[in-house]
Amino acid sequence: MVRRRVLAALVGAVLSAAAGVARAEAPSPTADPLTVHVLTFGPGDHPFFKFGHDAIWIRDAEARTDKVYNFGTFAFSPRVIVDFLHGRMTYWLSVSSLPITLDSYQRENRTIDAQELTLPPAVKRALQARLEVNARPENRAYLYDYFRDNCATRVRDVVDAAVGGALRASAQAPARLTLRQQALRMTADYWPLYVALDIVLGPDTDRPIDRWAEMFIPQELARGLAAVTLETPEGPRPLVKEARTLYPAPGRPPPLETPPARGPRCFAAGAMVGLMFLALGLGASRSRLPRAARVACRVALGIALAVWGLLTGFVGGFLVYAWVFTDHVVAHHNQNILLFAPWAVALLPLGVGVALGGRRSLRAVRAITTAALAAAVAALLLKLGFVRHQENVRLLAFALPAWLGVRAALASFPDAGAGANRPDR
Repeated sequence: MVRRRVLAALVGAVLSAAAGVARAEAPSPTADPLTVHVLTFGPGDHPFFKFGHDAIWIRDAEARTDKVYNFGTFAFSPRVIVDFLHGRMTYWLSVSSLPITLDSYQRENRTIDAQELTLPPAVKRALQARLEVNARPENRAYLYDYFRDNCATRVRDVVDAAVGGALRASAQAPARLTLRQQALRMTADYWPLYVALDIVLGPDTDRPIDRWAEMFIPQELARGLAAVTLETPEGPRPLVKEARTLYPAPGRPPPLETPPARGPRCFAAGAMVGLMFLALGLGASRSRLPRAARVACRVALGIALAVWGLLTGFVGGFLVYAWVFTDHVVAHHNQNILLFAPWAVALLPLGVGVALGGRRSLRAVRAITTAALAAAVAALLLKLGFVRHQENVRLLAFALPAWLGVRAALASFPDAGAGANRPDR
């Protein structure tokens, strides 16, 4: 009898324990079915993808849905180029499934990180409802700005509203870098875009900013989220409950933490351009050289002037256009106009005239290049603090020796020389 009682007690205990485990594993009817994550996608190969991307992923365990809210959607069309040049790109909020989103970025071999947010159930539901309303056709579109209103800042603002301004309050400290420095570090591995941004960006991108403004970069937003602590009834808790990597992008190095120092390289490139012009000018002016060699140098100099004038004049003209006719505020008041003189485009036909031996063309070229050199010197003098600071030392290091070499070549170049017997043009 005793054995039977002991055996019954043991069986009862095992059954009770099993029932307890079953109750613990079964979802509680009061458990919150929603989880909210911020997805951070690393840079890709295409120039448009160099800055990374952000989205919000909401999992609803009850409805068995995984929705990704993406503020970075736009349509490829011929109109896109015109809108891009004028700074009037229209983006919108789209909604897709998590598997489709992950597959798209994995095929591009871009890192995918997820940060789960610590939010009360009611706040999660309100955030989801806000995004659903925002995604409606009549509400989803917005005017895109690469620095002030993009996929990362939209996610930043949604999260900040959900936590009652705690994200913005924690991001009032000075930023690590300026807008320009952030842009240059993210594009350092693709030099055409790096150089283009350094030329086009004006002094507005060199002003001191705070961490809030720096979160236009998805990577910086992820850092900002990780730094937030929320006050809850249970005590202080980090905003990021859990951070994990969904896809590590094998073989892709992370972006640089700071932009590279390329001033010496720029100076070397400018000096090489200047020395090339100087060598051609000296070659055309040396009476000891055979006439054929002098003519060859003169023709080469004229062609080089035409190409140089086309390139620098086009860049300077575009900078004027961006300032006067576009909504790219970050390109306004650009002091690089002084380094890439718009009027240098006149060297295109005049350089041909120099190659043909025209003395009038030569005199006009001297006047144009003298004015261009004076403008570059003026850009250097602006560093004394007469106007708003612009970080363009690298471009100064390139343009000054180049224009000096051009002007020195023309100073040593004879008015007649190889073209002395040609009619004046």
